[in-house]
Amino acid sequence: DISAFHCKSTWNPPLGSAALELFLSRIGEEIFKLLPGRSNTYNLNKTQWLAMKNLASDRSIVIKSSDKGSCVVVWDRKDYILEAKKQLDDSTIYRSISYTEEDMQKLIKVSNEIFEDLAAKNIIKKELKYFTYKYTKAANPGKFYLLPKLQKRLGDVPGRPIISNCGTPTEKISEFLDHHLKPIMQNGTSYVKDSGYFLSMLQEIGDMPEGSILVTADVVGLHPSIPNSDGLEALRIKLDNRREPKISTEDLVNMAKFVLTNNIFSFNESYKQQIAGTAMRSKFVPSYACIFMDVENEDFKPYCWKRYIDDIFFVWTHGWE
Repeated sequence: DISAFHCKSTWNPPLGSAALELFLSRIGEEIFKLLPGRSNTYNLNKTQWLAMKNLASDRSIVIKSSDKGSCVVVWDRKDYILEAKKQLDDSTIYRSISYTEEDMQKLIKVSNEIFEDLAAKNIIKKELKYFTYKYTKAANPGKFYLLPKLQKRLGDVPGRPIISNCGTPTEKISEFLDHHLKPIMQNGTSYVKDSGYFLSMLQEIGDMPEGSILVTADVVGLHPSIPNSDGLEALRIKLDNRREPKISTEDLVNMAKFVLTNNIFSFNESYKQQIAGTAMRSKFVPSYACIFMDVENEDFKPYCWKRYIDDIFFVWTHGWE
C-alpha cells in the first residue's frame, strides 16, 4: 500500500541494454534538432503588456480575485488596508504579538515532537520523514489577505479574511488532521458534498407534507465564531464515537488545539495571532467546522436538514409561527 503521505520519489529506472540506450539517445538528439512550426507570440500587444506591467507595480492598488465568481478586482490599497485593520482590530479574535525566528523554531520543534511521538506509538512509520521539518528554519508565519465580497455590495466593499497556512509550523499537523477528520465529516447526516449531490438529494425527498416551507440559511462568520473550547469538545464527541480508531481521541484533539492556538500570521509588516475561531485555508478547517455544526445542531430535527459547511437548506413543517 502507498501511504497518503510520502516524500517525492528520487527513484530512476535502471539503465537498459547499451543498444537501447544508444537508440533513445539518438532519438532525443533528433527531437531537439526539430524547429518549432511557428514562433512563439504573445497574446497581448505592446500597449496591453505595458498596462499589465504598470498595474502589477502600482503600489496604490491591490489586485485580487473576487470572493465569489471569477472576476478580477482592482482594490484601492487604502480601502484594502482600512478593511483589514477594521477586522484585525477585533480584540476578541486577534491580538498583536512580537514574533521572532526563535519563536517559530520552537513551534517547529513541537510539531516534530508530536509526529515523533506518533511514530514511537507505531501510528505512523515511513510517513515520519514527510511530516517532520528537516530544518528549524523551514517554515514561515502565515499570510493574511482579503478577498473582496462584491456579492454583498459595491461600495465600502467588505473582505473575506483568509490566512494562508502554506509553509507554516502548523501546516503538516493540519494536513494530518484533515486526513483523519474528513471521513467523520462525510458520514455526518447533514453532509452535502457538492451541488450535484444536493440536486440528487432533492429528488430523493419525494412528496413533502402539505404546508412545508423550504428554507435556506447562512451562518454569518462561521470560522472566526467557533469558540475553541466548544469546537474541541465537539471534535472529542465525534472522535469518541469511532469504531476501532487507529489514533486516540486525545492525540487528535491535542493536535487540533496546537493548530488553533498557534495561528500566527503577518500583515502590513506586523504580526498577529488568532485567539478565537479558525482560519480559512488551514487544511483541517472545513472538516472541523462541519463536525462542530453537526454537534451544535444535533437536537434540531426538521423534516429535512442538509448543509454545505455554513450554507444550510431545510424543510420546515411546523408553520410560519
